[in-house]
Amino acid sequence: MSFAESRVADYVEHLGVVSLLRKDLETFATMLAEVPHGSGKIERTVLYIDDLDRCPPRVVVQVLEAIHLLLALPVFVVVVGVDSRWLKKAVEQHYEEMLGDEPESFAESYLEKIFQVPFTLSPMDDPGFVGLVRGLADTEAPDTTPATAPAGPDRATGDRPPLAAVASSPRTEVPKPSSEQSTIDVRPPRLVISQAELDFLPTLAPLIRSPRAAKRLLNLYRLLRARFAGEELAGFLADGDREAPFRAVLVLLAIHVGHPEAVAWFANLDGTGPDDSALEIVSSLNDHELRPKLERGLSGEGWPLLAASSQRWLPLVNRFSFARDD
Repeated sequence: MSFAESRVADYVEHLGVVSLLRKDLETFATMLAEVPHGSGKIERTVLYIDDLDRCPPRVVVQVLEAIHLLLALPVFVVVVGVDSRWLKKAVEQHYEEMLGDEPESFAESYLEKIFQVPFTLSPMDDPGFVGLVRGLADTEAPDTTPATAPAGPDRATGDRPPLAAVASSPRTEVPKPSSEQSTIDVRPPRLVISQAELDFLPTLAPLIRSPRAAKRLLNLYRLLRARFAGEELAGFLADGDREAPFRAVLVLLAIHVGHPEAVAWFANLDGTGPDDSALEIVSSLNDHELRPKLERGLSGEGWPLLAASSQRWLPLVNRFSFARDD
């Protein structure tokens, strides 16, 4: 026993990271368990893990091993937000040489031993998109009283009234900066989304498939819109008819963000005459998911109909996209 105890320190130096981590976690769990009740005792430690589906397979498996280690101790709870398809592929690739003829069943079994409660979030629907973009954009909106609209289904979403019909909460007046404070306006008028733009945004809901895409759409639009000022901005926002410039820009950006693979349609749009109908150009699009969405939008009362309305802004909008030709 004396000899064994004398060698412990030498062995500890060669323990792996997982072994050392487990030892520390066990010590931590013991410390929490010894805290008396009624003294702010911590009953659970919840660890949130995000963006695991952006890591290479080796890192994914290492994190899964660490999660499995944590779950061996009842004081820890782990919540992982991830694309399950990425997890399965990462496990299959990492253990490729060991899987044999059933890689998918192995990955399923591997994940079931770690995750006790899998739960799939519902996709963003049209009302969800409307609520999200309103929350992101209306914080910058001017203090105006929305126009009253009759209750009924919204043309864009099918089950929600237009944005103009939703009463906005009164804004708190921002105090004027003192002489010692910065006088830089962090929310200049060029970034403030107008009511006309807010009313048009719901028509783009079918094109946007995730909250991340909705936020990207609004950020890109603000960035593009900030190029204009004065009379140029007023002309960009002129809402006399459905060919208003801001409408064409929003539609093009929404397609780029929601369906970046639709480069062929942009090429067709750029190569047609200015008086051609955008609806006719869409009919030649070989995309069974995007084409019905574009046809529905162009058949409504809001989207620009003439090819010229979009052709004018196509070069500029292309600069805000990952998928673009020369």
